Amino acid sequence: MKKTLGILLPAVLVGSSFIFLQACTAKPGKSQAAPPGGQTIEGKVVLTADAARTAGIKTETARVRTFHPAVKASGTVALNQRKYVKVTPRIAGRVEKVFVFEGDRVRAGQDLFWLWSPDLMAAQAEYLQILARVPTGDKAPASEDEKLHEGLLRSAEAKLKTMGFEQADLASLRTDRRALSVLPVRAPISGTVVEAEAAVGTAAETGTCLCAVADLTALWVQVNVFEVDLASVAVGDQVELTVTAYPGEVFKGTLNMVGAFIDEASRTVKGRVEVANSAGRLKPGMFGEVRIISKDPVTMLSVPERAVRTIAGRTVVFLPGPGGTFVRRDIRKGRTVGEYVEVLEGLKEGESVVTDGSFDVKAEMLKSTLEGEK
Repeated sequence: MKKTLGILLPAVLVGSSFIFLQACTAKPGKSQAAPPGGQTIEGKVVLTADAARTAGIKTETARVRTFHPAVKASGTVALNQRKYVKVTPRIAGRVEKVFVFEGDRVRAGQDLFWLWSPDLMAAQAEYLQILARVPTGDKAPASEDEKLHEGLLRSAEAKLKTMGFEQADLASLRTDRRALSVLPVRAPISGTVVEAEAAVGTAAETGTCLCAVADLTALWVQVNVFEVDLASVAVGDQVELTVTAYPGEVFKGTLNMVGAFIDEASRTVKGRVEVANSAGRLKPGMFGEVRIISKDPVTMLSVPERAVRTIAGRTVVFLPGPGGTFVRRDIRKGRTVGEYVEVLEGLKEGESVVTDGSFDVKAEMLKSTLEGEK
């Protein structure tokens, strides 16, 4: 037993000494997490003048800048509903003649098609019968019978107007004392025929759309604004539209409506943009990308977006120091407006950060860190 203890005791002492020696000579572990933004942490690298030139190192100062934030969204060109009219007959009848077809340009008041209707013929005959009993010229009705017929004549005129008669048609009927064989159906606005269903011999029912005219010189763009961008858009904001048909060309417009409901599936809100289209280059149905530019400016401390990098989940920038040193600085960023990033914490106005070459500085810093852990 004593012999056994004599053997074990030295072995335990040797093992303990080895463990103690290993603990004393072990490499220090990784440093603790860096303090929050605004302080220089362990990240630091030195580049030679040649290496800095190769990396194309450039710096820019963090400054308070004024921006008009822009929100990107997708959009579809559509007809301007305020300048789009469907032409429907007010009475039942038959199409006798067609003057325009889809794609034709028309002016307000131009004949689109002629309509024959038995109801119209009867209404004109009634009007002419009453007209024959009314004093001619400027003579005012004297008797009660004449006054009665004057009232009936006004009622007959109103009936004809309801059927589609215009003032020129009534004047012709009153002057010629002869019923019009057809009713001219005219364009209510100037524009382009975008629907044409009328054909000679077509039976026309009241309220049936036989033609549609749209003014294509001003169109709408239906846009979908993401919920997260709603705070940055408002009615009256200027809009820039680009479409694949015309690369590099920008069409200007104004946001004139922001919807009241959010689509639960896409988490977007519908918006409407009005765009001038005097040259007719935009076509309803085109898909495009829009930039909604806020009319209200924002002021913020910012740096170029290319200066901002991410290391181990932290947002960082690199500050140049003496002797080719570059120090990592953690920051907290806010919005991205154009090519600039808002800095909420970590930098002061006037401090310089690396812009061009920041990726090379990051790579060198990570390389040094990995080599130090070997």
